[in-house]
Amino acid sequence: MDWFDSLNNILTPFFAGLLVAGGVGLIVGLEREFNTHQDLSHMGGIRTFTLVSVLGYASGYLAKNTNPAILVVALAGFLALVAVAYYVQTQKGKMGLTTELALLLTFLMGALISEGYIRESLAIVVVITVVLSLKEQLHGFIKQITGEELFAFIKFIVFALLVLPLLPDEPFGPEGILNARDIGWIVMLVLAISFSGYLLLKFSSRHKGILLTALIGGLFSSTLIAWVFSARSREKPELAPAYGAGIVLASSVMFVRVFLVTSMFAGIVAWALFFPLSIMLIFSLLPAYRILRKPREETPDPDITASNPLDIRNAMFFALLYIAVALLMYGSRYWLGNTAAYLSGAIAGIADIDAITINTAKWAAGDNAHVPVAANIILLAVLSNSLFKLSVSLARGARGVYRPVLLGFGFVLAAGILFLLVRMSGIF
Repeated sequence: MDWFDSLNNILTPFFAGLLVAGGVGLIVGLEREFNTHQDLSHMGGIRTFTLVSVLGYASGYLAKNTNPAILVVALAGFLALVAVAYYVQTQKGKMGLTTELALLLTFLMGALISEGYIRESLAIVVVITVVLSLKEQLHGFIKQITGEELFAFIKFIVFALLVLPLLPDEPFGPEGILNARDIGWIVMLVLAISFSGYLLLKFSSRHKGILLTALIGGLFSSTLIAWVFSARSREKPELAPAYGAGIVLASSVMFVRVFLVTSMFAGIVAWALFFPLSIMLIFSLLPAYRILRKPREETPDPDITASNPLDIRNAMFFALLYIAVALLMYGSRYWLGNTAAYLSGAIAGIADIDAITINTAKWAAGDNAHVPVAANIILLAVLSNSLFKLSVSLARGARGVYRPVLLGFGFVLAAGILFLLVRMSGIF
């Protein structure tokens, strides 16, 4: 940690650690003081938490330099003190354990700092402060969720923390093109987008919640957004236009990502793509602009969310589609060979824009003669990906999805094809 090393150059290691420990206790104590100052019998505030953190630091420092038993004795004594304080609080009818646990964690953070775990302690204090400060918001959120939503969240956590890590991280299939862990990540991403979109739709403005989910999901995969939103539009046909605009909006992130990724590996190729990608980006924002600009009356609707918070069947089906496309890409390379560069770009773009973008940019980085071809291949991949999302939206979405996706993707495809034809004709 650079700043901590600089601090060590000014202060001795002991005083540098003491300063950090005091700051950690001060942060947690400040939050507790702010939220419990109206309660005259509250257990701790700024001074208490700062002293507890310093106590943990001093105990850990002494244990490291003299006898390890000192930390054990200090921790046991502190636990006894907290237990007595908790007992006194319960006699007054206060049953919460929040402040007591925060005190214990603050002591342990001080001990961690004495062992040099600065980053870890700062990460813990951030989590503690956020959880403590969001008390009202968390309680309000819990009161509004249903049993089905809670069960859906539990299923997602089980998959993310138990099932996914157990999947083998080994390649299989022809040329090792498939990986069980990667497929598991795809399933988890679909579930995460589906569930986060469900929550945003429930707890925020209907149309803005959809568009915000699309924008965030587009950072991961705009194809996933097209797949999830088209299915959601059938469950809520009255929101289908917003879902369609969200599908196109998610694709706008793809154009920015393609330019940035290409810039990292071949700046000259990125600038060759700047103008067409910019035009396609502008066109992809049109449906969302129409949705936001259209005046509407937002009325409370208790049944606004989709019927299924966590659509596992949809996620599994998308994973199967991913496998099918990967095998299709392998077959195209096997039967057509690497010489069919443009066709390979079109096929690869269906499944993964980033992979074909990186590979093509690297190929063109060392030879300026390859720049026009590389730009054409990447542009063709972008077009094939857009066409695929348009096809998914039309095949799986409700009728209300048709107009925004045809408007957005129609202009995007027209602009891209025009630029591609101009480039391939050698005009510019």
